[in-house]
Amino acid sequence: MTESQTRPDLAALLADAAMSMGGEPNYDATLEAIVREAQKSIPGTDEAGLSLLSSGRIKTAAPSSDFVEHIDQFQYQFGEGPCLDAILEADFFRTNNMAAESRWPRFAPAAVREGVQSMLAFRLHSDGQILGALNLYSRHRDAFDNEAIYTGQPFAAHASIALSHSREKVQLLEALDNRDVIGMAKGILMERFKIDDERAFSLLVNLSQRSQEKLRTVASNVVAEARSAVP
Repeated sequence: MTESQTRPDLAALLADAAMSMGGEPNYDATLEAIVREAQKSIPGTDEAGLSLLSSGRIKTAAPSSDFVEHIDQFQYQFGEGPCLDAILEADFFRTNNMAAESRWPRFAPAAVREGVQSMLAFRLHSDGQILGALNLYSRHRDAFDNEAIYTGQPFAAHASIALSHSREKVQLLEALDNRDVIGMAKGILMERFKIDDERAFSLLVNLSQRSQEKLRTVASNVVAEARSAVP
């Protein structure tokens, strides 16, 4: 029996992975599911993690172990490596002999010293926006064959969708939370100073500008102060 015959059908494998990644209750759980399913689904993978773009910076998320974060720090420190290239240049980057790698002259020797022999990184993107990269690591040479690419590319597409949807949920909840806090603060100011909604909001904006704090922070302070004054 061949290896391809012993592995689950790719469509079924990806369907199960997509359901797992898309069914998590919150953002952190979604990231952990992406990494967990990558380890299960993509052949050759010993460790996995995510490098995500956030506020113009790249940071590691949901590493399968401290080892992953340690290796990633070399990439960020040297400004080179497969995950950075996947984010900036192409859909994926693979190396199956890190010791002979010339594309990343500073990162490769550091990774080899820590025991990395093979790496595979896939870009994560959705609706034209680059989200980051899915990074796979192996302590063995020639770990990632063409099957890993064949499986990893559609997997990364599913992961991108799950990641994008989860981020949208977070942003929506934050927007609703901000609106609720600002609404409560406006109500407090309207009652306290006998002013209308528009003037209450203008007062919050003025306080935000003068204190150089975010509007939500100022609103939260107003609400907290009002609550503390209640006997």
